[in-house]
Amino acid sequence: MKIKYLNVKKIEGPLIIVDGVKDASFDEMVEIEVEGQGVRKGKVVQIDRDKAIIQVYEGTSGMSLDNTRISFTGKPLEIPLSKDILGRVFNGIGEPLDGAPLFSAKKYDIHGRPMNPVARLYPRNFIQTGISAIDGLTTLIRGQKLPIFSGDGLPHNELAAQIVR
Repeated sequence: MKIKYLNVKKIEGPLIIVDGVKDASFDEMVEIEVEGQGVRKGKVVQIDRDKAIIQVYEGTSGMSLDNTRISFTGKPLEIPLSKDILGRVFNGIGEPLDGAPLFSAKKYDIHGRPMNPVARLYPRNFIQTGISAIDGLTTLIRGQKLPIFSGDGLPHNELAAQIVR
């Protein structure tokens, strides 16, 4: 049984603040029922004790503190995946825009499974840059990206040129 929360404290831009929330989690999907306008979707972006801040995906126009009911799904965003979805068009939360039904009954969490860092292959193609800070602290491997952060007026172009040489 889902609990519908009626105690919306504040609506500001695309955010809704709800008081008295129990057992909500970060990134949890939320169904927002607006009286006379149907159901919208959102996700929990912040939790502070019994208060949750929800980002509404379809906007908050037409919502008021009195006509809005919030239901927490207990799950993160999940989308159905199968070979049958190839060539179809979906919105940002995985709902089909072509009007056809979904073919896959199995849904997958968009965050995936965490990677096991121990199972990663040992890097073999080490690139020696000649810059001790890079070689010692952030070793560069062939095919890997190396971000160079720099402030205004600092010689980041010279550093990039030295790495390329």
